[in-house]
Amino acid sequence: MRFHILWPALLATSSALQIPPLASRPELQSVLLVDPKQQLDELSSTPEFEKWVSDQSVRSFSYILENIGGVSQTLDPEKVHPGTVIASPLKVRPNYFYNWIRDSALTMRTLIYHMNDHLSNSTSMMELRRVIEQYIEVNYRLQRVPNKSGTFNDPKRKGLGEPKFLTNGQAFDERWGRPQSDGPGLRVSTILGYLFFLKGNNLEIESDFLGNVTFIYNKIIKPDLEYIIANWREKLFDLWEEIESHHFFNALTQLKALQDGQRFTQLHVMDMTFARQLQLTYHELLEYVTNSGGFTRPLVSHIIETPEFYEKGVRSGLDAAIFLAALHAHNLEFGGTDNIPYDVDDSHILNSITAMAADMKTRYPINIRHQTGLALGRYPEDVYDGYGTSLGNPWFISTLSAGEVLYKWIYKYTRRHADIVIDKLNIEFFQPHDKELQNDGSLENGVIVISYNSDRYQRILKSLYKYADTFLQVVLRHVDRHDGSMSEQFDRNTGYMQGAEKLTWSYSAFHNCVRWRTKAADQIRHLHNQE
Repeated sequence: MRFHILWPALLATSSALQIPPLASRPELQSVLLVDPKQQLDELSSTPEFEKWVSDQSVRSFSYILENIGGVSQTLDPEKVHPGTVIASPLKVRPNYFYNWIRDSALTMRTLIYHMNDHLSNSTSMMELRRVIEQYIEVNYRLQRVPNKSGTFNDPKRKGLGEPKFLTNGQAFDERWGRPQSDGPGLRVSTILGYLFFLKGNNLEIESDFLGNVTFIYNKIIKPDLEYIIANWREKLFDLWEEIESHHFFNALTQLKALQDGQRFTQLHVMDMTFARQLQLTYHELLEYVTNSGGFTRPLVSHIIETPEFYEKGVRSGLDAAIFLAALHAHNLEFGGTDNIPYDVDDSHILNSITAMAADMKTRYPINIRHQTGLALGRYPEDVYDGYGTSLGNPWFISTLSAGEVLYKWIYKYTRRHADIVIDKLNIEFFQPHDKELQNDGSLENGVIVISYNSDRYQRILKSLYKYADTFLQVVLRHVDRHDGSMSEQFDRNTGYMQGAEKLTWSYSAFHNCVRWRTKAADQIRHLHNQE
């Protein structure tokens, strides 16, 4: 999906996709709406910005649906099967008209989270549940399609590492960066997330084909978990589809899948022999992620995404995949991931944002005039410009994910009534957000504890919230203000969008970011009202 050695450096053409007005979709209208009367207070930016955030969230969700077969009003159901997520409607320069396992899993996760936030809307819930169950059906079939990565029935389930398929469910047989090891784990966590959602709300599977959770577990989830057990040690391609090695994003999301699998087998008391195998692999992978994998180093404050390439001096280790791993490997609402390391409050994750922002402030000319609200790309050494190779650009996914990490940090700390602990590992991150640290940066006894809901605590929260907002302000500067469309990236010099147009992942990232913004704001206001 990203740069590949076979892609020519071509110029972009325009593809017109007009989103139907929401009024034409009454069955989904209410689930899309964001409260336009959100209270303006000290957390709010200008009324114009708040309205744009609300409107763009609605548009983004609508664009997501337009890129899913079976619910889209523009995609041909003969060419895009129901439940199939296209990465982009663009078919040339570049061609992203494919179904990526990773992208579709993360997109469906956005629908599940959104559905969980709107439980009272039964009509919309039924429609979204239909879409999600069609996605699960599609993936049952995709798992069994022989492909260039292997087959479903080989001893290590190699075929499940195939990254993308044609939108009609057939294999993609051209050269590509394959196999990729993150897809099966992301699919496991997404489908299990849906099953946990159903169980929590006393709901049942509606699809006649899927039937029940036992079928889904045995025929879809378990094979993906078997793939992880058999292949997590292998050097495979990263989420950007460019380098073959071991990667932080892949490992952490696989760890989450193993944890989710254990939790499911315990809840349903099934296949306990396999559950013990999951537990064993989980602990082996946990040790690898936290120790022997080399993702952290004593003299490096941030996560190293691909240690092998760091050691070779090819890459710094900084990568937006670090933010994405922290976001997609942890559930703050649905639980079950407390034992997975490197959540949004981990110092290495926060330092990765600081380091990326420092690097890209001077790397991208469009950032030079801004102190905060910086446009972030995938990684410093990136050369993919959306069409071929030259110089890398900022991406909407990267920029929005940094903001989402910060909103999610606020939510986690306030929800758990946690003190803020500042030490030598995270002082660089917190210093811009705490005047007392700016005036006196020393750490007495090596640590400062800022009590929950103290005045200083609230000031830091509000500063972090405002900082997170600056990443949304970047998007405002570069998104199409007329129709809210978002491409993959925007030019480092001019700021104009380029690369794949109407990218589903960009819309998903925006919707997720705003969702956590709303939750963070609610928590801060709740603290203020407690005084």
